Amino acid sequence: MIPVKLNLSGFLSYREPVEVDFTGFDLACISGANGAGKSSLLDAITWVLFGQARKRDESLIHTRCDAAEVQLVFDYEGNRYRVQRSNRRGKSSVLEFHIQTPDGTWKPLTERTLRDTQARLEETLRLDYETFVNASFFLQGKADQFTQQRPGDRKRILAGILGLDVWENYRRKAAEFRKAVEGEIAVVDGRLAEIEAELSEEDSRREKLGQLETELSQLAQMRSLQETSLEAIRRLVAQLEEQKKFVSSLDRQLAEAGKALESSQVRLLARQQEGEQFSAILGRAAEIQAAHQAWQQAQENLARWEEIASQFREQEKQRQAPLMEIETERARLEQEQRNLREQQIQVDRASEEQAQLAIELEPIQLEVKQLETQLVDRADAEERFSVARQELADARAENPLLKEQMQELKTRIDQLKEIEGALCPVCGQPLDEKDRLRLVADLETQGREMGDRYRANQALLEKSTQIVQELQEQVNQFKQVEESLQAAHRKLDQMRERSRALAGLAQEWGSGGATRLDAVQAALDSGSFALDARSRLADIDAELKKIGYDAAEHDAVRQAVNEGRLAAEELLALERAQAALGPLEREISELQTQVNEQQNNLDERQAEYASAAQALAEAEAQSPDMRQA
Repeated sequence: MIPVKLNLSGFLSYREPVEVDFTGFDLACISGANGAGKSSLLDAITWVLFGQARKRDESLIHTRCDAAEVQLVFDYEGNRYRVQRSNRRGKSSVLEFHIQTPDGTWKPLTERTLRDTQARLEETLRLDYETFVNASFFLQGKADQFTQQRPGDRKRILAGILGLDVWENYRRKAAEFRKAVEGEIAVVDGRLAEIEAELSEEDSRREKLGQLETELSQLAQMRSLQETSLEAIRRLVAQLEEQKKFVSSLDRQLAEAGKALESSQVRLLARQQEGEQFSAILGRAAEIQAAHQAWQQAQENLARWEEIASQFREQEKQRQAPLMEIETERARLEQEQRNLREQQIQVDRASEEQAQLAIELEPIQLEVKQLETQLVDRADAEERFSVARQELADARAENPLLKEQMQELKTRIDQLKEIEGALCPVCGQPLDEKDRLRLVADLETQGREMGDRYRANQALLEKSTQIVQELQEQVNQFKQVEESLQAAHRKLDQMRERSRALAGLAQEWGSGGATRLDAVQAALDSGSFALDARSRLADIDAELKKIGYDAAEHDAVRQAVNEGRLAAEELLALERAQAALGPLEREISELQTQVNEQQNNLDERQAEYASAAQALAEAEAQSPDMRQA
């Protein structure tokens, strides 16, 4: 490999683009201060060819650059190649490989992935990084690297340098070819063995062939008959399919006719409603025309008053301030009136709710009394339950002791009865026969007393267990009653608190709200508010009347004009109704005829569909099973 040109940019010490042309010299010595970039030139060659240098991460990129890029053009075995490798911060490396054609253009040899492109580059050079740095390029401070390799590695590197690996490829391919030929021979031998085995069975197979040909002829005749029958069934099934398609078509036509009829009915209903609206407007024609004439007259009057008022505009401007004060006060009173009425509605609702609460309180109070009555016997029941449980516990604890004591007495009695000359259990002196019998009788009496007490305890246990269970149930019932009583008390307290709140609301309304509402209503009805503004307004109006202008009349006419604008809109609606009613009636008549025709068409299609569906059902019931055939 002979280098031709090296270009660097953003690589190690080289921030700006730099080009090194190797064609101008055969031997070169690179010298310079530390950090000048001597080793960077050599690292650039190994990095662009093999992606390896003194470092392999983004530290190869110059600190003030975003990317490092190196391009090397070299000659090798009569061809000129170009390799370009770049690495951008935060992204993967990019490798491009080209060969120069005879016409001077560059043909890409780049593969689909970086790994594949690197493999093709090393295959072209017949060198990898390790071979390159041990044979063609000595790293700084590692001139003896090859001599320090293991024998096997030195052999491999020398084989790569001398091209001896081609013989290994020949050996591997020859072994693969031999293995494939041996496999083919084995297959041929197996096939020959099968053929010889089949030839040995020729006579029996010819006899079997004759039988099979006879059977095949019979089966062919049967197949021909069955195919004829199957073809007839297929034609019948095809006819049924056509009939199904016809019925399906009738069904679609029936649905379309139904949708068309529904659409026409909706349009007819809309037109009829529109006609009713037009008829209603035409019925009010005289009223609308009279209102429109009155509005026109009001407009004429307003124009006359506006003409007069234009002469006294300064005086009229003086009316705005008192009018604004009057309207402001009116708005305030009306807002206060609305607030008071809302309060009145709340008070009325509160009164109704208070009456309802009074009704609901009675059953709850009655329930509380009943529950309190049920709890009167609670203390007595709990006391009896405690006593019965204690007696039950005492009996359960005493009976094992009594049984043990009775067993001991029985043992002593048996010993006294069987042994003569027994000793007294108290003083230890020998007993005579009379004393022994008397002692046995005393012990038997004591045993019977214990037995009676044991049996009484047993009876008490059976009876007390049932009593304790009954008393336990009563105590549990009393707990449930107590919980119900607490809930009733809470509900009763809530209702009483709500009733007191409602009563306070009604009292507050009666003390001031009702009186204030009457006063506000009276002020609004009589106009007795903003008296100073009304006095000033009256003085201004008196001045205006002296010169022939009546402001009240002017205001009334202006209000009449504003209110009469609806008459103009209604007159336009009347004119539209008069113009549209005739065509609308004709359209309604046509739609009615169309609806009748569509209804008749729908009835006909319904009958046709029902007949075809019935015929199809009968044909399907009588048709053979196609799958079985």
